[in-house]
Amino acid sequence: MTIQTKAINQTYRHNYHLMPECGWMNDPNGFSTFNNEYHLFYQYYPYDTVWGPMHWAHAVSSDLIKWSHKEIALKPGKDYDRNGVFSGSGIQVGQEHWLYYTGHIDSLLDDLYDQDFKKKSYSETQETIPYIRQVQCLAKSVDGVTYEKYESNPVISSEQVPAGIRVEDFRDPKVWIYQNTFYMVVGAKSREHIGHVLFYTSKDGLSWKYLNQLSLGKEYGTVWECPDLFELDGKHVLLFSPQEKPRVGNRFENVHSTMAFIGEFNYSTGEFTVESEQELDEGFDFYAPQSLLTDEGKRVMIAWMNMWERSYPLHELGHGWNGSMTLPRELSIINGRLIQKPYQKIETYQRNGIEKNDFSINGLYENTSLNGNSQRLDIEFEMTESHQFTIEFFKDTNEKLSLTFDKSKNEIALDRSESEYVIENTGSKKDYIRSQSIDLSNSVHLSIFLDVSSIEIFVNNGEQVFTSLYFSKEVSERILFDSQGTTQVNRLLKWELV
Repeated sequence: MTIQTKAINQTYRHNYHLMPECGWMNDPNGFSTFNNEYHLFYQYYPYDTVWGPMHWAHAVSSDLIKWSHKEIALKPGKDYDRNGVFSGSGIQVGQEHWLYYTGHIDSLLDDLYDQDFKKKSYSETQETIPYIRQVQCLAKSVDGVTYEKYESNPVISSEQVPAGIRVEDFRDPKVWIYQNTFYMVVGAKSREHIGHVLFYTSKDGLSWKYLNQLSLGKEYGTVWECPDLFELDGKHVLLFSPQEKPRVGNRFENVHSTMAFIGEFNYSTGEFTVESEQELDEGFDFYAPQSLLTDEGKRVMIAWMNMWERSYPLHELGHGWNGSMTLPRELSIINGRLIQKPYQKIETYQRNGIEKNDFSINGLYENTSLNGNSQRLDIEFEMTESHQFTIEFFKDTNEKLSLTFDKSKNEIALDRSESEYVIENTGSKKDYIRSQSIDLSNSVHLSIFLDVSSIEIFVNNGEQVFTSLYFSKEVSERILFDSQGTTQVNRLLKWELV
């Protein structure tokens, strides 16, 4: 039995972000189009609100904003995936929907979970020498609802992993077709614990050959999870999530990061030439992004809005669900940099617009018409006569989520330390602030999306993005502005989002 949906605590449920009906959610999977619908699967454990043996949950949408849940698409159970149906991708092949995924085998999980994937009692567990294998598998559907695992799985076995790569860390296939040839990129880790991606090719999507690999050394983390490669604005983009990438100043401050390489991919040799690189999101809660090409030809990305190695208030408070996805984001390349903007279809859910133009803030400023926790707030301001400018969200007596612009440092900082249900980094205590450099001699434009327990901040038309969860005990809707010196607000717009 899964968690009963009638027992779900609704307090922090989002209004316009995808969440599980119950249980645990992590990576987006199989993000694709089929039968005139968008399909998004995700890593799912229906029996608890923490990670367990992975299933693929399934949701469909006509606009990438509002989603309908379908029945679970894939469950562990075959010998090659008995301990988890790990992340992967989806693609339409002829009149069929094909899902590529990683089959996970882990003898320790055999000991911890019973055949129905529920945790055994402590007395039932036994210590064994762990045996771990990850292989790439395929499932097919003709109706986009029921998926059957391919009878000749795995399509890429441990024997096809190149020398020096760990068969224990070989996962998350992303598949696409180019000039009638199938290509696959898979995340991996070397025996020296250095992150890689591996490239494979196939003529039929069933029989695969190793092509090449990419790595940039230990400075880029221990394993490159959830890779995604696509063409955009005349370049190739490789998205991936490097685990344990070392911090560089105020960059890569999460335990595990997300990155984009922009460059050129040679389809014949499998060589990727990196021309530029960047961190994808400067906030706390963004991981494992995956993209698709929309019906109108836009490249749109979505990611897990959470993070590993954190405390999970929704689990600790017994709310019956845990995890959500980011807003879909439209991607483009401008001046060699990947730009992210909220996907335009969100605008169809905006209601009751309010606009204020050309006013100044000196000291505290509050306008109750701007309050809310399910809304979009766009603001353009200049700090020509101010030293510091702060916007406080979810403001209450003992709580607030603060976004501060410090002109002396040319810095933007998001601080979520003041919460009754603070989110702790389990490896680094009091890890509550994310900051980045910004030029405050020019005007700043923000598009801010609040959704009950989350915030996504698009800075200067998507040059930077900060994503964060925040659990306010009082679920406050109050917003407060504070300026040290005079900040000029050129334009401020607010819409409710329903």
